[in-house]
Amino acid sequence: MSETAVASEVRPAALRGRLLAFGLAALIAVVDLWSKQAVFSTVSEGERQPVFEGHDWLMLTAVRNPGVMWGALPQAAHLLPWLRAAAAVVVIVMLCGTHPRARTTLVALGLVLGGAVGNVYDGFVLHSVRDFILVDLDIPVFDPFPVFNVADSAICVGVALLALGMLFERERPAPT
Repeated sequence: MSETAVASEVRPAALRGRLLAFGLAALIAVVDLWSKQAVFSTVSEGERQPVFEGHDWLMLTAVRNPGVMWGALPQAAHLLPWLRAAAAVVVIVMLCGTHPRARTTLVALGLVLGGAVGNVYDGFVLHSVRDFILVDLDIPVFDPFPVFNVADSAICVGVALLALGMLFERERPAPT
């Protein structure tokens, strides 16, 4: 097979893989920003509303987090949006360098990028990240679990998929 034939076969696949990842990132960012707006417009800061009537293990609350995960480093709030934006650029570079058939990696990077975009927006526009999901399962170490948002969830799932992909995906031989 000639080089041009191989290149023409790879381009549509590469484009589809990238579109999948960037489309997923856009979807996550939109859902994250929409959900933050919806909760913060209906729930007062600090108030807790159960998601399921009569059950308080899953609640909505409105919390502004000027720091990073679980409120750490609030003193670096002015620097954090820039660090988050730089991390998003790194994810874009990784995404563009990922093999188009590495679907798990592309999905994982799309999740991480989408979550990063949602939190980057909050950091630059609001100078804090809006968190609103409160899970309380009466587990002593996390009683309750720290408040988080859709972006945080997407980032955690994406990083877990990346780790699993690194463990279980085999290196694919180059097509001959």
